[in-house]
Amino acid sequence: MLPTTHLLGLTRLELITRAVAWGFSPIHATSLWNEIYLQGRLTFAELAARAHDRMPVRFVEKVAAELACDLPSVALETRSSDGFTRKYLLALRDGHRIETVLMRYHGRTTACVSSQVGCAMGCVFCATGQMGYTRHLSAAEIVAQALHVDAVLRATAAPIGENPDALVPALAEPAHPSPHHRHARLRNLVFMGMGEPLHNYDAVMQAIDILRDPAGLALGAQKISISTVGVVPGIRRLAAERRPVHLAVSLHGATQAERAALVPAARKWPLDELM
Repeated sequence: MLPTTHLLGLTRLELITRAVAWGFSPIHATSLWNEIYLQGRLTFAELAARAHDRMPVRFVEKVAAELACDLPSVALETRSSDGFTRKYLLALRDGHRIETVLMRYHGRTTACVSSQVGCAMGCVFCATGQMGYTRHLSAAEIVAQALHVDAVLRATAAPIGENPDALVPALAEPAHPSPHHRHARLRNLVFMGMGEPLHNYDAVMQAIDILRDPAGLALGAQKISISTVGVVPGIRRLAAERRPVHLAVSLHGATQAERAALVPAARKWPLDELM
């Protein structure tokens, strides 16, 4: 039986706290974090192979015993005709599937990630909304999507845009170019995939905290956008917590009547409350 707590769902401080509780040094946890987020080593086999004084095998074995680190698998990949956009259908451990998109344009690299399996908002024009809501994604499942895109980009040993076909999907076994090779890195993150991010507020914010860590992927807050149909309690909480991410509100109609016909959530949170 897999552990219930997932390695990718922990912040750096939470990982350090667990390491100390297990009798290890904070340095061991920091080294493990660096291997995952700076070097792109995402499996326990890879981590054990990289064991050293600052990250001993017994620490990796303890982490493997206490924390899950299973990764979504790629069930399907589709590409745009120009090769600059790739959509991945990722299979989760429970068999559910979510979509993650890599978008590249003139040196900009963006991951579009999902926050839920399905969606409870029921927007009439949205395929995901018509699926209905199944469950929230965990912070780890959100982080795994960003790491998947980063792993794909790591597999490119040339500046992005020069050779789109050089990108190879590499989730479980990412390539590790030499320090002399140039590869694109993930720079932008948008929550515009499956699900309503503010309906899964805690997991989304935990994932953002992990991905913003300056010792990890170091995504800037201004490079992160959350798209919402207008979940007012989530918007208010976001403002109260003063999180400096971008917020995109999908109106889909110029009047309350038009919007309510398209977005059922607008009946609960009308325009005058939203704006």
